[in-house]
Amino acid sequence: MFADRVLFTDFVLACFHHLAVFALVAVLAAQIVMLRPQLDAAGVARIARMDLAYGIVAVAVIVAGFSRVFFGAKGAGYYFHNYIFWTKIGVFALVGILSIRPTLQFLAWRRALALDSLALPAAADLSAAKLIVHIEATLVLLLPILGAAMARGYGSF
Repeated sequence: MFADRVLFTDFVLACFHHLAVFALVAVLAAQIVMLRPQLDAAGVARIARMDLAYGIVAVAVIVAGFSRVFFGAKGAGYYFHNYIFWTKIGVFALVGILSIRPTLQFLAWRRALALDSLALPAAADLSAAKLIVHIEATLVLLLPILGAAMARGYGSF
């Protein structure tokens, strides 16, 4: 009976984790689409809200992932002694670090527009933000690949 409960918990946590990662990909894709030339004031407000959603979903990914580590069927020992797990953590941290600059840019655009309704983002700023979001999205695509390798037993020290 206990084993069934552990397996069910593991299943629920895996589902939540996978859905959160898919949501993260969707939010990044939406940001890429929104960062287009001639972004207007309404678009700046939308991308700032989407960036807030990005932060919330990233937290959900972390919570779900570490819940799997501590409450899943494999146990923390499996993960903490797996270099692919640490690579995955590193990639996710890099994505988080990269996301700081666009977030600050989106907030600056909103503040500028609050002071002057004609203070729209410059084309160069839009391009720079879009490039970083593209890099983030590319790195996020590595996460399920690393997860699939780890699930098949690769990466143990």
